[in-house]
Amino acid sequence: MKKNQLFAPFLMLLAGAVASLMMYRFHYGMKQMLLILLAVLLFFYVAGSFIQGKVNAFVSQIRETEEEERIKLEQEAAREEEASVEQVGETTENAAE
Repeated sequence: MKKNQLFAPFLMLLAGAVASLMMYRFHYGMKQMLLILLAVLLFFYVAGSFIQGKVNAFVSQIRETEEEERIKLEQEAAREEEASVEQVGETTENAAE
């Protein structure tokens, strides 16, 4: 499993742990604590999934841009190589005359 796929569960569990500790500290009842914890876990899982999706889309967009730039650089390098080969060929022809 990739690291970026663990963001939503990690955020959910972290928020659940913080919420549990705070509710324990303030002496919430067990039934009330469980309902609040369920709501917190669901909310933060959905929020984490949304953030994870946005980050993945952003990263894939960056990768696509980098790939396009790499292809352009390769094409420019090939053109420059062709131009230098043509210049060498012309220079050789002029020297032969």
